[in-house]
Amino acid sequence: MEKVLHDPVLSAFELPLRRTFYPYGFPLELETNSGDVIAAASEGWGAFGPLFDEPPVRLSLGVLEGSGGPLPLEPVIRSREHMMMTVLDPENFVICDFNAGFAFGWVTQCTAADHPFLRYRVLTGAGAPLVEQRAFAVMHGALVARNGKGLMLAGDTFAGKSTLAYACARTGWTYVTDDGAMMVRGRDDRYTVGDPHSIRFRPDAPELFPELAGHLAAVRPNGKIAIEILTRELELDTAPGCHVDYIVHLNRKRGYRAHLRHLSKERMLDEWSQYNVFGTQKVQEQRRRCHERMLGAQLLEMQYSDLTEAVACLEHLVDKGA
Repeated sequence: MEKVLHDPVLSAFELPLRRTFYPYGFPLELETNSGDVIAAASEGWGAFGPLFDEPPVRLSLGVLEGSGGPLPLEPVIRSREHMMMTVLDPENFVICDFNAGFAFGWVTQCTAADHPFLRYRVLTGAGAPLVEQRAFAVMHGALVARNGKGLMLAGDTFAGKSTLAYACARTGWTYVTDDGAMMVRGRDDRYTVGDPHSIRFRPDAPELFPELAGHLAAVRPNGKIAIEILTRELELDTAPGCHVDYIVHLNRKRGYRAHLRHLSKERMLDEWSQYNVFGTQKVQEQRRRCHERMLGAQLLEMQYSDLTEAVACLEHLVDKGA
């Protein structure tokens, strides 16, 4: 009689669909059994092209029917040394091994069918840490460039990074990213990449930019309401990355005239240290060295209220050097 081997942990489950994507320009091989997973990944990463000639990281994501119950907006994320897990519930989870450059997980068909949620909580939740651990040091900031000089807009949430990045881009600056600037660890300069293909606005953005009036706000998978637009629809000049020459920490307050003042290195190092809390000690040390290298840029704080004044202040900084 033929012996049938049972596979209770689904280690041999067939994942026949394969596609290579390039989030932030780094190769990632995705394998799955679901066309929804490939479609969602294409929506999020399809516009990125290759920038790095490196061995790919791998993500295996299986899809099963599941119970179809409601999922929490916030996953449980835990990490130690070279491992990280993201768990929504027993049927929806992903586990990353940074040393191996490999992640695997399972989601239900209902989760896979919700492309924005799948992209935000699962694909980006696993893929971004994998490529970041291999190649980047993440910094919380927007990135624009003018006449070959890159400028990072740093600051707290609601400081206006995305809004000011767009205000610069609509006047001719080159747009790189509105958040999640990724400094390349394998270089000895301050070259930084991002996501130049989309930009997110607060719901009141059409009051500042009338051309956005036709775009509707929606609830994002993190529960926040925002307008998300592809930059090609806005006809912006974009680039995948740039060398950072200036870092401007934003301090927006009503009634402030736009002006610049010195910003301490200690303040920026303390802010960046918030994004260096997981991964191996080797990678954390490499990130710290990147942060120190980034301090070679000119560090400034800009107090401002009016966007037009703020853009003019930044243009004067880049064009005149002061």
